[in-house]
Amino acid sequence: MRMSRFHSLTWCTLLVAVVAIVSAQPQSCPRPTITPKVHHLKASVDTVKWGYYWNQNNPKLYVNSGDTVTVEMVTHMAGDYYDGMVKGDPALEGIYHWTDKQAISVRGATGAGDGVHILTGPIYMCDAEEGDILQVDILDLQPRVNPGNGKTYGVNGAARWGYQFRAGFLNNITREISTIYEIITDAQGMPLYAVPDFQFNVGNGPNTSCVPLNGTYPDAMENLTWSNPNALYRKVPQPCVDGKQHWTGYTYPGVITQHPTGNEDYSIRGMYKVPLNYHIGNIGVAPKYPVPVSSVPPGSHGGNMDNRRIGKGATLYLRVQNKGALLSMGDCHAAQGDSEFDGMGIETSINGKFRLTLIKNVTAPPMLKNLNFPLIENKENYIVQGYAYNHFLTDPTLQPNPQVQVLAPGSNLDLAFTGAYDNARQWLMDFKNMTEDQVNTFITVMCDYGTTQVVDGNFGVHLVVPKYAFTHSKKSYEPEVVCGTSTKLPKTCYKHSA
Repeated sequence: MRMSRFHSLTWCTLLVAVVAIVSAQPQSCPRPTITPKVHHLKASVDTVKWGYYWNQNNPKLYVNSGDTVTVEMVTHMAGDYYDGMVKGDPALEGIYHWTDKQAISVRGATGAGDGVHILTGPIYMCDAEEGDILQVDILDLQPRVNPGNGKTYGVNGAARWGYQFRAGFLNNITREISTIYEIITDAQGMPLYAVPDFQFNVGNGPNTSCVPLNGTYPDAMENLTWSNPNALYRKVPQPCVDGKQHWTGYTYPGVITQHPTGNEDYSIRGMYKVPLNYHIGNIGVAPKYPVPVSSVPPGSHGGNMDNRRIGKGATLYLRVQNKGALLSMGDCHAAQGDSEFDGMGIETSINGKFRLTLIKNVTAPPMLKNLNFPLIENKENYIVQGYAYNHFLTDPTLQPNPQVQVLAPGSNLDLAFTGAYDNARQWLMDFKNMTEDQVNTFITVMCDYGTTQVVDGNFGVHLVVPKYAFTHSKKSYEPEVVCGTSTKLPKTCYKHSA
């Protein structure tokens, strides 16, 4: 999910302010043990960042290769339904606290709301060096149940960055609509599916106390300040008047809507059922870049990939760009179709269990040796990901302000398709020792391209490469995972030959 645009003046200020980055040597790496350790990283004001990756953020957890970590991930959209998704959950109440001032006031890479996702971390992988590979095995994902009401809700925001704003509305009246979903469970509390509950128009938002116009990034190794003196949010001035700011639409993350607003529409309640496919929308290592990087555009570091296959049963491989890797994650979804058409999935809070493994570059297998994009693997497929700008931070066409330019209207599916093809071609040539001509016929007859997302500024396309192609079995093809996910296919489901 994406949100607001950058302010180039602010970025110039930041770049001037940062003369050099000095990597601090961590003092908390535990000694490796024969039996890998089990950790739990809870979500709190002290363990999350709102809207940015940065290689100077202080680690919240140190792990060794092979350790298992349970990570609590909080949705950034819970303010749309505070009573159902925040109230009664002490951790979320703390993170979302905003009365006279905010508990977390630095939101976005420039501090002005230009990055929206709540990310837990970073997690420091001991002995990880630039060029190594971080392997993330997703062992489990479970919805976070609000202890205040015993339920789990999610939000789908049809937002201004959704493709419907490019395609146009039938009545030419543009609007941003929030749909609240409830996760339905069985008698034992096991999730079954999601149903829509109600919708409302977020265009005329609430009044809040004023957000700060400058400050210092908290809990960081580098002392860096930010400034937004003109109170610009998505290039629109939203001034502080008599100690209050009025928000219109999805302009700033974490704004709390108080219901009833007077425009709730319950006609959608229970209209259809949505199969659950819990996955992580935003997970990545810290980019090698001198200032904070917005959580909105995905890239070679991972980040806001919004690929519904990053779920239970998947393994994600990320090239380490800084010492310790500095892994963060959040922006979880209960469900989402390919394209993430209207701007979001069903945004919800999830607890995930992961096994983290360090693969040193000198011992990396051919599949990973020259990896320069986030690779997904599950029981049945490899998923090669590509973007309109695979390396947007260093792309010469986006300089001198790549974080501004990558969100400009120039991103399109032609560029994203080419980005995915470039990655797939080189990866298959390295992994399977194919020639370019062999790659072209292989992906044509065997593989499926898919539109990952068209809403995160840096459009994404993926290529699904079935492992069946490289097996020596004479059996016909039988699916191993539910189509479009990484979830293992139940044995009770039918199988077919292809």
